[in-house]
Amino acid sequence: MTARTPGQDPVPAPPAVDSDRAAAVTAAVLDGSVLTPGAPLRTAVFDAVRADRDGPVTHELIELTGHHRPAVRRTALTLLTELAFNGPPSWQGPIEAAAARLHDPDPDARRAAVRLLVRAGGTDRARTALDTHTDPATRIALADALLFHLPHTPCPPGPLRTDPLPGIRLAACIAELRAAPEEEWAALDAQAVAELAALSDRDADRARTLGSRWGDALSRQDRERHCYATATRLLAGAAGAYGRRVGVHLARRALQIWRAAPAALTPHLAALVRTAPPALRDLAVDALCASRTATRLAADDLAALLPATHQPLSDMAWTITYALATVDDPRAAPSVHARLASGAPPAGAVAAVRGLLRSGTADTSQLVPFVRQLLRSGDSLSVLTATAMSNDLGPAAAACVPELIEALRTECALRDAQGAEWAHHRELRLVTALGRIGAPAEAAVPLLERLTRESRQRAGYRALALSRITGERHFIESALRSPSRLRRYVPDRSALFEWLLDHGGLTPEQSRRLRDLVFTRPGGMQVFGARAVWRHEGPAAAGELLAVLPQYLDDDLFGPVAMATLAAMGEHARPALPHLRALIDRRTRLPLHAGSEDADMNADEQLLEAARQTVTAVAP
Repeated sequence: MTARTPGQDPVPAPPAVDSDRAAAVTAAVLDGSVLTPGAPLRTAVFDAVRADRDGPVTHELIELTGHHRPAVRRTALTLLTELAFNGPPSWQGPIEAAAARLHDPDPDARRAAVRLLVRAGGTDRARTALDTHTDPATRIALADALLFHLPHTPCPPGPLRTDPLPGIRLAACIAELRAAPEEEWAALDAQAVAELAALSDRDADRARTLGSRWGDALSRQDRERHCYATATRLLAGAAGAYGRRVGVHLARRALQIWRAAPAALTPHLAALVRTAPPALRDLAVDALCASRTATRLAADDLAALLPATHQPLSDMAWTITYALATVDDPRAAPSVHARLASGAPPAGAVAAVRGLLRSGTADTSQLVPFVRQLLRSGDSLSVLTATAMSNDLGPAAAACVPELIEALRTECALRDAQGAEWAHHRELRLVTALGRIGAPAEAAVPLLERLTRESRQRAGYRALALSRITGERHFIESALRSPSRLRRYVPDRSALFEWLLDHGGLTPEQSRRLRDLVFTRPGGMQVFGARAVWRHEGPAAAGELLAVLPQYLDDDLFGPVAMATLAAMGEHARPALPHLRALIDRRTRLPLHAGSEDADMNADEQLLEAARQTVTAVAP
């Protein structure tokens, strides 16, 4: 029987499920898997802590912050920090756990403890520790957290500008630059450069953070030209060797923020590519290759490094190769072919091959055997890569038909065994790749005709492939007569109408269907189908198209497609010129939320290139 105090109800024993959950949490922290995004147990931990902030899961994590293994302590501290986001202003248990680990023998655990201490609401404890702690790295971490990571009111940076540590003084200068009045800019700029000169390569792991924060601070004050000038000084060595590293990261942040930055800073980064020691040179190369515009401006210097790269499989060699290939530089072709022939495809291989196809330097005699090898591998990611390459190669990939058929058969069997209602994107891409090959894929027709489940006909993938292979219109005509099961959005069927326009044109009913799909509601069909409307109706549809297309111009997915239609409209698209010029005249990058600062920069550059080409095609 459960013991109890007289006069009180019995206290129930902890349910077994809590013990099981605690054991599972412990196991996931021990192996680090609890930090993997999307892991089921990670989701369960967040749900449990959200339901009970000070419940058994939290207590278990706090216990693990004292584990004998440093990696486990770091994992527990990091997870508690993530759990503290959007939590109460003061979470006492984690605050105490973090404070206890400020003197941890592992420096990374100390830094993780600092982040938790501030995020959980222990600001006063952190300020006290900043004044009393003796370890420089921990004090710098405390200053960084107080200056840049407080959820509400940051620590006033002024007093820290006289701290004994130059790393803290520099952080305070950068923090103050975010809101300082103009009359203080010169003094803060000068002190920041001086403090940076006092640092050494021992602080190398902070260079990226310092450069990015410095760029953000100058951006908040709209100090574009000052940012270029500061980056140029640092790249020239005004703050020593370590200052150059920070300068590269500051320049990279400028590239991500301002459109004029590539023209202003590429010459200085390219100079490092030619003259700097290998480590600094690689940083400069990475910054240049992150930007399409900078890659074009520095293409000669980057291409010169490829023959000199004694490790053609190195990450840096592929960074240069990928950057040059994706801006259609033909000098990337030998390196792309060599890298693909060496084994598994690197990240970005599909985009690199597309660049070779655009520049006319793709060697199909090398690419097709590689695609066939990937299709036979059975690895799902490799099959996806091969399918995308086959789709881009089109009829040139005719030799891949047997492997594509086998891959499609395997994928269909897998999905059927799983009882899946909808066709997976792998299946749809394989069907599309076979269709892109055209008549040489005739052997796939029997298999495609057996794919009769309605979900596999979504948006007409199967019908389009069959029409492309056989040249028969009736497959697409039948698909267009079938109503879509999807009511929440209009599926993109533009390719079906484009094929019909290329093979006899549209019937009156198909024309009405196209108009209904394009002008019913916004989305992919409206953007992709606009080109088919223009091809079919010509100037008579210009007014309606101009009423819908400009809203997509600043969209990284739909913008280039909308601009291509406007370019095809020529003089009839001139009412859209103000929208295009407004897009071109922006000084800063578009906030596209493409996944990272570099991805946003690349997407903005592609939109800018497309907008300029469209204006050239449309303007008088």
